[in-house]
Amino acid sequence: MSQVSKIPLFKNLTVEEIKSLTLENSFKSVDFEKNSVIKNRGEKLDHLMVLLFGEVKTEMSDFNGKVIQIEKMSSPTMLAIGFVFQKNNVLPVDIITTKKSSVLFIKKDSLIEFSCKKKDFLENLLNHIGSKMNFLSQKLWITSLKTIREKILFYLLQLYNQNNHKEQFEMPVKIEELSLLFGVTRPSLSRTLSELEKEGYFQREGKTINLNIIKLREHDYNMV
Repeated sequence: MSQVSKIPLFKNLTVEEIKSLTLENSFKSVDFEKNSVIKNRGEKLDHLMVLLFGEVKTEMSDFNGKVIQIEKMSSPTMLAIGFVFQKNNVLPVDIITTKKSSVLFIKKDSLIEFSCKKKDFLENLLNHIGSKMNFLSQKLWITSLKTIREKILFYLLQLYNQNNHKEQFEMPVKIEELSLLFGVTRPSLSRTLSELEKEGYFQREGKTINLNIIKLREHDYNMV
């Protein structure tokens, strides 16, 4: 209950309300070891998946078999919620654990019934789905950009927005994870990052990055 209540969708619910949603034969909790597949691409979703403990990544492969990492998520959070309520509710990615994890599965029908009774919950649910669809559209935009340079600049502008327009923040991912996110090789990504840093777009100090937002605005991609 404590972990579920930390998720924005459930934060305004009482313990009794959370229990009514999860304990009336509408849920199951499953533990997964590291590098386990929680759900495969192509599977139908009839449950909301809540990551109670651990960490997961979502991946998909292109026609050439190259794996692209879409997102990495830490607990507590919800997984693939935007696809649960689609008419063709088929998962487009693989969901894989990167640490030992625990997942709570709540039936979609129970969520719909609960939403009809609780207006605030329904509003939070729709807001969360909208935010997730926005994230996926931005991810699609990154994939559509042709050069590594464009991908990096777009990504930095995303981070700038996500960090409330602060020009200094810690990078949320390592270089290996970023190369998977972009679908490029690590050496190519490292080389381009160094070139952009020399050109004055940002400075790196360990995990901390300082943006030159004036220079970045030249490549705003309608993001700033």
